[in-house]
Amino acid sequence: MTTILSLGVDALAYALILFIISVGLSLAMGLMRVVNLAHGAFAMIGGYIAAWITTGLGLPYVLAIVAAVAGAVLAGWPMERLLYRRLYNAPELKQVLMTIGITFVIIGAANFLFGPTLATITLPDV
Repeated sequence: MTTILSLGVDALAYALILFIISVGLSLAMGLMRVVNLAHGAFAMIGGYIAAWITTGLGLPYVLAIVAAVAGAVLAGWPMERLLYRRLYNAPELKQVLMTIGITFVIIGAANFLFGPTLATITLPDV
């Protein structure tokens, strides 16, 4: 019974993460009319920061979540100022090409900084 409950909680947590990411993507495409294919890459930045803080530094999860959000914002803010502002009135093809290029750069930087293996966050003791 505990295995089923654990799987249910894990599935709910994963669904909530996907929901938050999809709401952000929906807002960017629906309200701002920007096709942002790099949206998931910024979520990946937050995930790597959270994994590094919890496993690498051994700090608490609450601090890791705050740092992950702050790190993604600090990575996204200069991108918006330097790159995304030029795309607001651009045709969709230019938006797609620019944001997929940003995705490739972010994935390459994450591969360089954190290595090609998956970063995991161990569950806290209950």
